[in-house]
Amino acid sequence: MTRFDKITGLPKRRGVASLLYRALFIVAVFILQAFVLPFVTALPSVPLILPLAAVETAMFEGGFRGAAAGLFAGALCDVAMDRPIARFAVLLTLICLVVGVLSELVVARGFAPYFLICTGTLVVCAVAQMFTLLFFDGVAPRVLFAEALIQTAVSLPFAVPIYLALARTPGRER
Repeated sequence: MTRFDKITGLPKRRGVASLLYRALFIVAVFILQAFVLPFVTALPSVPLILPLAAVETAMFEGGFRGAAAGLFAGALCDVAMDRPIARFAVLLTLICLVVGVLSELVVARGFAPYFLICTGTLVVCAVAQMFTLLFFDGVAPRVLFAEALIQTAVSLPFAVPIYLALARTPGRER
C-alpha cells in the first residue's frame, strides 16, 4: 500500500466487484428491513439490520468505503423508517468512519469484534431513535429503554447471516 492508500483506507487492488456486491447486498437488506420484517408478527419489535451490513462493510473495507456504505445504508434506513433523510444517514456515516479507521489501526478483523461492534452500533441507533420521544414527547425513559433493549436483542441474531453472506465478497481481506 502506498501512503495515500493508508490514509484513505482504500486497498491497493480492490476492484469494483467488491463495492458492487456490497451495494447490492445493502439494497437487499433494505428490502428485507422495509418490506418483510415489519410484517413478521412473531417478533416483539422490528429488527434494525441495515446498520449491521454497514458496520461489516466498514470493518473489512476501511474508513473511506465504510463511511460511504454508512451514508448509503443510513439514507436507506431513514427511508425504511419513514423519516427525513438525516438522522441515520449522518449517524451511520460517523459510526462506520470510526469503525473503519479503528479496524485498520487497532481492532482485529474477525467475527467476535464484529459482533461486539454491532452490539454497540445497535445500542447507539436505539438511543438515536428514542431521542425525540424522550426529550420532546415526554415518554417515560423506562419504556424507551426496554424497547431499545428488545430491538437490540431482536436485531443481533441477524449479524450472523450478514457476516456469513459478506464473507464471500470478492477481494475481501481476511
